[in-house]
Amino acid sequence: MPEHRTEAESSNFNLRNILFALFKWKRTILGLALFGIVVAAGVYFFYPAVYESDARLLVRYVLERSGYDPVDALQGQGTRGGSGLTIDAVIAAEVSILTSWDLSVQVAEALGPNRVLPDAKAPSVVAAAAAINSGLSTTTSKGSNIIGVSYTNRKPEVTAQVLSELVTRYFTKHLEVHRSAGAFDFVSQQSDQIRARLNQTEDALKALKAKAGVISLADSMASLNTQSSHLEDQLRAAENDLAEQQAKVKQIERGGLAVDLNETDNTKDKAKDNTKDNAAPPPQQASTKDIGDYQALVTNLTKLRETQLEMSAKYTPENVLVKMNQAHINDLENQKRDFERKFPELAISGAKGSGQLDLRVERARLAGMKSKLDDLRRQKIELQDRMKQLADVGPQIASLERNKELEEANYKYYSGTLQKARVDEALDPSKMPNISAIQRPSPPGIVTTTRNKIALGFAGGGLALGISLALLFEMVLNHSYKRRSEVELQLRSPVMLSIPYQGSNGRLRLPWKNGQRASKETPDKSNASLAPWEVEHFMRPYSEAIRDRLGLYFELHGVTHKPKLIGVTGFGEGAGTSTLAAGVAAALSETGDGKVLLVDVNAANGEVHPFFAGRPAASLTAAIEPQAAITSAADNLYLATINRAGNKSAHLGLKKFFALVPNLKASDFDYIIFDMPPINQTSPTIGLAALMDKVLLVVEAEKTNRDVVKRGYRELVGARADVAVVLNKTRSYGPSWLEG
Repeated sequence: MPEHRTEAESSNFNLRNILFALFKWKRTILGLALFGIVVAAGVYFFYPAVYESDARLLVRYVLERSGYDPVDALQGQGTRGGSGLTIDAVIAAEVSILTSWDLSVQVAEALGPNRVLPDAKAPSVVAAAAAINSGLSTTTSKGSNIIGVSYTNRKPEVTAQVLSELVTRYFTKHLEVHRSAGAFDFVSQQSDQIRARLNQTEDALKALKAKAGVISLADSMASLNTQSSHLEDQLRAAENDLAEQQAKVKQIERGGLAVDLNETDNTKDKAKDNTKDNAAPPPQQASTKDIGDYQALVTNLTKLRETQLEMSAKYTPENVLVKMNQAHINDLENQKRDFERKFPELAISGAKGSGQLDLRVERARLAGMKSKLDDLRRQKIELQDRMKQLADVGPQIASLERNKELEEANYKYYSGTLQKARVDEALDPSKMPNISAIQRPSPPGIVTTTRNKIALGFAGGGLALGISLALLFEMVLNHSYKRRSEVELQLRSPVMLSIPYQGSNGRLRLPWKNGQRASKETPDKSNASLAPWEVEHFMRPYSEAIRDRLGLYFELHGVTHKPKLIGVTGFGEGAGTSTLAAGVAAALSETGDGKVLLVDVNAANGEVHPFFAGRPAASLTAAIEPQAAITSAADNLYLATINRAGNKSAHLGLKKFFALVPNLKASDFDYIIFDMPPINQTSPTIGLAALMDKVLLVVEAEKTNRDVVKRGYRELVGARADVAVVLNKTRSYGPSWLEG
């Protein structure tokens, strides 16, 4: 039963594979590297010389003296100027002036096209300006106010002349861009007109504010809005208080009426009682002190009851504080009843007197609240009228204020421009204080930077191209197995043997074949007649190694039956399966007295091929018949094919194989080696492999696609075949440690 194996993909880009690709393509890499070095040497020695002159300019600050732009003064000592522009922004603007096309045209016109392009025939100003602009370069540093200017040309005398004229013309161009001369009269006239309009606007604004009674419209509106909000709050509070007071007065009035009715009924009852009992003594009258004590008693009793209500929400009735408060209430109620029994008029007179007093006070408070509410409503109406007045006049004031701000800004601008225009009339471009040439154009010197870069590019480019081609073809385009470690890593299966490449075209020899297949697999004609068991045959040591490993495998796994079936298959013509099968059969025939049968399942068209020296091969059916008399190709080695002579359509399928099983078991062969067809969609190899004791899968290095190998290996394992991989035709390109 074959062991289940899992396939694991691994990255093709690792150090070992990269080194393998480099060693394999070493000749191509060295050739391209040598070619690049030769081209680099040619560039180094034959590249035309270029001369360069350079200068440096210091931009301390920039003054914008235009008749239309705002006043800007950027000092070189700071990172920002009055306009908010950074030093880097100003330097970038000056670099744009230096490299502008207009400045190049001015220099070309000043020097003349013939001096700029001495080797050209009938040069034009445009061509000369293009040559100047293309050879000009500038360098700046972040945060620095120094500009480096350089010009390169193949003529050293032209280099210095062009750069010197360029620096001179730059000062004039800078003055034209940043300063406007001849604008004094225009600016003066505009300044007077704006001043007159500003005075008119100020007078109109002052009169309108006086009429509206405001100093600042925004402040007045903000103050009125604040007052309105505060007044609304007061009005709502007063309305709430008035409603509450009205309800209170109504409640007191209803309580007083009830007291009066009760009092009338009591008087009638007392009159009846007096008629009945004229001899009863009149009740005792309460003094002022008694009335005060009674009222204090009632007040304290009310407070204690409120306290009892609060404590009932926090404590249980068994709480000590609750009990003490209840005892105090009981005591005060007893005292109150004693007062009322002693002075009966206290309850009636007290309620009546207090009710009448409270009613007069509450009615007075109600009248005051109504008066306050009326006053607040009057203030609200006055405030709304004032806000409406300001809202009507506000747009006029805002319009005048905007005109005033605009005219003030224009007046300030033209006042500053007027001062600049006075200075511009007498300013000399060569004596500008803000820009200085800290280095005049230097003498021309030869420049080798471009030449060296090109030479280094060719020198390294050849090597890089060779390495790139090697990695491209070996690790991207080539999808075949090249070394034993790749097969073991991706198939997760150990390789039984790795056979090195033999022959001039990589085809392994099949000495027992002739015809078309023999011509494909027998490149070395000097050794084409050697049999696999001969000492000189290249396959002999590898066949013996496979024989020993097969014997050890059968011994360890207890495979003792006879005959033992061994299949050899591959993935295409020229993989070496036939040679390997013949070699293994020859090696197994030397292990003892047992016989070995080599079956060529690939034989087609009814051909019977000689194995060696004209010795014929029998058909498989005849070879496995008991006591069959067949001729041996060598000691204990016999050869058979699946076809009979003249039977062109016969092939070894599962049905035919099962029909041969009884004869196979009864045969006297120890081993039967099947040279099976390559694995493809129509070959019977997959089905036959499951019936073999061991299947040797031959993979041709650097030719068989790894996806084909993995798919065929999965199919064999899926058919429960016991597979051992043999990597054939491996090539060595590097040291032994890399191959290992």
